[in-house]
Amino acid sequence: MTATEPETRRGPAPVQGMGMLIGLLFLVLAALELMSGVADGGGPHWLFGVVAVSGLWALLHLLTGAVAVFCTRSSRLAARFLLAAGIGYAVVGLAGLLPLPQAVTDVLPMNTAGVCLALGLGTVMLVLGAGWRQRGRNR
Repeated sequence: MTATEPETRRGPAPVQGMGMLIGLLFLVLAALELMSGVADGGGPHWLFGVVAVSGLWALLHLLTGAVAVFCTRSSRLAARFLLAAGIGYAVVGLAGLLPLPQAVTDVLPMNTAGVCLALGLGTVMLVLGAGWRQRGRNR
């Protein structure tokens, strides 16, 4: 290959693989939440005795996982998804640090482990999405 030939790459971009991995993580998380009995109703349940979950959390994780898997069709969609979902989960994690009204915590229970999980996942998704978009601009 000479210096004037364009670089041809076969297969998915790394951001697509990371988006798929994160999507599958969210789908597994939703399945575990549903198996822990949140579909039975009645207040918050505990996943592995550590993370407070509810039916709405299970639905949000299920939708996030499905959208992530769908968005891995192209690297641009995957990067946009990672940015948007990363912002969303970072905001949820930051909101979990604030004293929230009882009505909110009944629907979306947050404990320290849940806040750390949301902040961690949000940060990872933001870094991956922003890094890939920056890499695309530099080309």
